[in-house]
Amino acid sequence: MPISPKATAQQAATEVVRRLQEHGHEAYFAGGCVRDQIMGLTPQDYDIATSAKPSEVLTLFPRSRKVGAAFGVILVRQAGFTMEVATFRCDGPYADGRHPAQVTFATARQDARRRDFTCNGLFFDPIAQRLIDYVDGRRDIEQKLLRAIGDAAERFQEDHLRMIRAVRFAARLGFTIAPPTWEAIRASAEKIASVSRERIGEEMRMLLTAAARQRGVELLRDSGLLEHFWPAPIVPPGGMKGWLGRLPATCGFTAALAAMWLDLETETTPAASPGRTQPPPTVAGLRLPPASYGQRLQKALALSGREREDLVWLVEKLPVLRQWSSLPTAQLKRLLADPRCGELRRLYQAQPLEESDSAALESRLNELARGPVAPPPLVTGADLIRLGATPGPRFKRWLDELYDRQLEEEFADADAALRAAQKLIEPH
Repeated sequence: MPISPKATAQQAATEVVRRLQEHGHEAYFAGGCVRDQIMGLTPQDYDIATSAKPSEVLTLFPRSRKVGAAFGVILVRQAGFTMEVATFRCDGPYADGRHPAQVTFATARQDARRRDFTCNGLFFDPIAQRLIDYVDGRRDIEQKLLRAIGDAAERFQEDHLRMIRAVRFAARLGFTIAPPTWEAIRASAEKIASVSRERIGEEMRMLLTAAARQRGVELLRDSGLLEHFWPAPIVPPGGMKGWLGRLPATCGFTAALAAMWLDLETETTPAASPGRTQPPPTVAGLRLPPASYGQRLQKALALSGREREDLVWLVEKLPVLRQWSSLPTAQLKRLLADPRCGELRRLYQAQPLEESDSAALESRLNELARGPVAPPPLVTGADLIRLGATPGPRFKRWLDELYDRQLEEEFADADAALRAAQKLIEPH
């Protein structure tokens, strides 16, 4: 059946299911998209589970890509959307805490039973408009309960990362973690240390960019998971300072990670080792310089170099912005011109101060933003050379000074700026 070029992701996925069913295969929506539909949420993507073998899926959709054929997973492209089509399967023993040693193609019921949580173990037939629930997932969704399928300890032994996923789902969906599932997480928490930093980092990106990030971090801490991958002492319950809770619902990863970092700083300085003095608190009350802490977080969460640099910049500029009322206009404009300033402003507004001046700061920054905050410099290095200056270390200092004066609107035009430049270099 032809599908409109303006089809939605749901319509495209439905057409894939229809085609599989028309060729004699079972095929359903699976997992998170079914959960989100039941909850009245818009699914981010659609996964499809089917009785068709990978070779049969490829025959029906020849432009598909193999991404996990050994596990029965094929990427199918339909009407501009890409979706995973996976063959029903059973998993063998997990030897490495992540991958099953072997898989066996199976029935829909068996496939549902090998999944992680009941809310993710549902199928939906979009053609017959029928829910297929082998794990009581709908009941748990209605009760807002996150429960592992089968034996929770076994599910977490199969893939240790599922423990962080449990926390992320519970926080994002507003669910309570079922007591047996929670106790299994606490009993196995130390095993999260064996999971790759890359996988933990990806989970933390999803957790910290969700609106319920504060609850997610609290659950990580209270479960005992956080202490096994966070590169610093963890504050006790009640000791967090509230940065995460004050962030807006929409916030970038590095700003949220900075807020988490500031929230988890210990209230007291640990005792110094014998014969060594404890370094004084640094910027924003931290026990380590931001650059050092940034390196630790980069290693712990497999941050990119850019993410580490942005994180350190945010924490270093936060105390600078706290002095905004006494900062030169040029310095404020330089901050405004930086593409990270939006995240810095969100972080500033999240600081736990009894009397915040963020409204006054926002008014001032918005006022400056109405004019040019990063105009082309009126004086360049080439201009300094034409004026008789010899290139050298002083160049940057002169150019920075002249540009700051330009941002302060000292110069009426380029000629005035060049005259100021001439006076600046004449003694040299």
